[in-house]
Amino acid sequence: MTELRVALVGMDHWYSALPIAEGAHARDRFSLAGVWDSDPARAAYVSERYGGQVEADWRTLVEDPRIDAVLSFVSPDLNPEVCVAAAKAGKHIIANKPMALRLEDASRVVEAVRAAGVTFLPAESRQRLGPGPQQLRQWLNDGRIGRLISASMTTWAGLPRQWPDDPSPGWFADPARTVGGGWVDHSIYQLDLLRWLLGEEVVAISGQTAKHLRPDLEVEDYGVATATFSGGAVATLEDTWTAPDGGFQASYTIVGSTGAVRLDGVQGRLLMIDGNGPVELDPPGKHDQAADLDHWAAVIAGESVPVATVEDAWHNLAACLAFYESVDAGRTLSPQEGPA
Repeated sequence: MTELRVALVGMDHWYSALPIAEGAHARDRFSLAGVWDSDPARAAYVSERYGGQVEADWRTLVEDPRIDAVLSFVSPDLNPEVCVAAAKAGKHIIANKPMALRLEDASRVVEAVRAAGVTFLPAESRQRLGPGPQQLRQWLNDGRIGRLISASMTTWAGLPRQWPDDPSPGWFADPARTVGGGWVDHSIYQLDLLRWLLGEEVVAISGQTAKHLRPDLEVEDYGVATATFSGGAVATLEDTWTAPDGGFQASYTIVGSTGAVRLDGVQGRLLMIDGNGPVELDPPGKHDQAADLDHWAAVIAGESVPVATVEDAWHNLAACLAFYESVDAGRTLSPQEGPA
């Protein structure tokens, strides 16, 4: 396969954009050919370290026939416009999460991607390639804990930064630029993981949000949801921005019909309970975000089946929007049905 020339459009979600840019720079199969950001200083920062010509308009990169693929890490309000333009220009796409503010905009992205026949890898679905999710999926496929019947997942995080040296949350806490706050920031990963492990969609969701520590925010710093999947499995998803600096931790309990898996994010312990009793296992290694590029390149080359598609991004957004609608309505709701 020839070298893939990629453009980085936006660094709003820099937590993903910077590792991906570094990975593209370090891989022979990739070349970071162009960079754009609403803040020229941030674009220059990336260009100086990882290459790529800085452009004043993102459309210049999307429309450049020399560019093969686009990494869209703009905020969700702009993401659909970038993705639709990229698809129509025949570019392959990795895109930020959530993919849009509204399902109608997400549907436009799905239609454009399908029509163009390009690959689309959702940012929240790249976790499926990590060692932890891969191990969980293998255990379930092997019947190690039986059929998945419930899950409890918690992410305790601090307020996100809009840039490494800027502690203000920026777009992450701006209701005009994203669909919610502390809950959606990490629950979208949990929903995607469970959808993938189960091979099912969310059919009902409810919950509540609050501002426990940050009443000045326009979005919640706490949220908890109960989601029911089409096969009957039930999951509780608790996500916050209430952790102190350095206090981030993610934990989960996956319960099957014959056993369970428990990851303690505080102590870093992974336990399995099956017919042999509780056994402590080595925790999964850290997920290398940049390595996701290798999978993406293999899919583009026709060497691999995609781990996720644009339809996954649509369903993840639909479940998140249904949660916030259920909070406002005070009752359980079903996500909107969407593209097959």
